[in-house]
Amino acid sequence: MIPLLFSPLGRYVAIAFVLLALAIGVYYKIRADAIAEIEAAATADALRRTQDAIRAGGAIDLSPDRLRKPDGHNRD
Repeated sequence: MIPLLFSPLGRYVAIAFVLLALAIGVYYKIRADAIAEIEAAATADALRRTQDAIRAGGAIDLSPDRLRKPDGHNRD
């Protein structure tokens, strides 16, 4: 196996193997980063929606007189 690496053909095969391994490694690294970025964006969106719902819930008028208050819609 070692003499094959010292031959001209063996060097090209070894270089091709290293380049292929490097390309596969870069592909999986980019893929993992993209998945992490998408998951982070989804988590941030869910957190933003939850915070907006909490803020909106705190702004609700819970007084008992609210049932008789006009809301601006005409109902005939």
